[in-house]
Amino acid sequence: MNQNINDIQKNSITYKKELAWLNDLIEARFKQHFSNKLINESCFIPPHISGDQSKYANWVKKLGLDNFERLVIISSLAYEYSSNTFDKFLIKNKGLDKRFTEFGGKVDDKNSRFIPTLETLIFLYYGNEVGSKFKAQSLFNDDHVFNKNGVITLSLKTENDSVLSRIISLSEEVIQLLTLGEEYKPDYTTEFPAKLIKTEMTWNELVLNPVILDEIKNINTWLLHKDEIDESKVLSKKLNKGYKCLFYGPPGTGKTLSTLLIGKKNNKDVYRIDLSQIVSKYVGETEKNLAKIFNIAENKNWILFFDEAESLFSKRTSVNDSKDKFANQQTAYLLQRVEEYKGLIILATNLKPNIDTAFSRRIQSIINFTMPDLKERKILWSNFLKDIAEINREIIQRLSKDYKLSGGSIKNIIQFSWLLAKRNGTEISEKIILQGVRRELNKDGKSIDSI
Repeated sequence: MNQNINDIQKNSITYKKELAWLNDLIEARFKQHFSNKLINESCFIPPHISGDQSKYANWVKKLGLDNFERLVIISSLAYEYSSNTFDKFLIKNKGLDKRFTEFGGKVDDKNSRFIPTLETLIFLYYGNEVGSKFKAQSLFNDDHVFNKNGVITLSLKTENDSVLSRIISLSEEVIQLLTLGEEYKPDYTTEFPAKLIKTEMTWNELVLNPVILDEIKNINTWLLHKDEIDESKVLSKKLNKGYKCLFYGPPGTGKTLSTLLIGKKNNKDVYRIDLSQIVSKYVGETEKNLAKIFNIAENKNWILFFDEAESLFSKRTSVNDSKDKFANQQTAYLLQRVEEYKGLIILATNLKPNIDTAFSRRIQSIINFTMPDLKERKILWSNFLKDIAEINREIIQRLSKDYKLSGGSIKNIIQFSWLLAKRNGTEISEKIILQGVRRELNKDGKSIDSI
């Protein structure tokens, strides 16, 4: 808590310096505009913040923002936190009885506030220089630092709007960093249909075949040395900047838990993508929904986890009608975004044959999560029963030998057994566990007698 307060105080110091610069620039530009008084060149130079220890100052230095880009940032923040900064722009042209169109901007009639647009900021920094209006549009290029880092968003285009007349807003991530000094962790919304997932379990509790664990070590090694690849001109040319994995196998074999433990070990957030909110029957909507995910996740070092990935990464088909054509375009777009993502993407599926082969060629690790063998099942039964019930080794040996179950199924059985024992006011016994086994097998249309 104290650290958070400290970050806020440091950010506020930098903010006040930038705000004072913005106010001085507004004052100077208005004097020049209405009295033709020359502006001192020093007004265009933002304050020195290299000595500031704030997250705000460090972020500006990290991105290498130029003077005009810094003006965009402080103007957007000022509108949110010091909106009276722009009151001067509400002045009317008495001769025409309307606002000065050269100021750009919009007016929030409800709150009588002036809302700066890119045109406003161009006026402030460049005056009426036409060439600057052309140049300023580069802020919206895909390769601009703002777009590469998801810094700004534009208001929706309305009738007669130009690019310069749309309102610039900072992303929630940037606002949170420059004010509270906190790392942005988005909540699940329709704009970001992904959920941050975690686990309290540890690697010691994950029971996997040694071959699978060896493949997971490769993933951990890549995460450990990822920055080395990014920073090396030689490695970045010859190695993929991102890493893509396919985890496939029956349900309950550890695909999700392995993903979570990879994130936990490497201090990376894991976001599970809600494919029900991504895939749309309407043309172009799936691509738009995917773009929201990748645009927000870009440069965050998050692990993106696509569970039940076959619904999104399915094989392309021969084009027989317009639906096939658009479905194939959707897959092509997804291939492109997956290829460009610089972090770790993990696809999980129970149906590997349904995954498009084009994805397979772009995947660095394809790991088959097999059903646990006898030895692994004994460890799973022992681990889940530990500190919950006293079941002797002979019973555990028998359960492990007689029933070929996944770790997820064993966990379900233990949970059912614990609840049934609580209902009956008894301890967990072999009889109760067998009831749980029967119940779990019934889910797949099997019975104890058929095994």
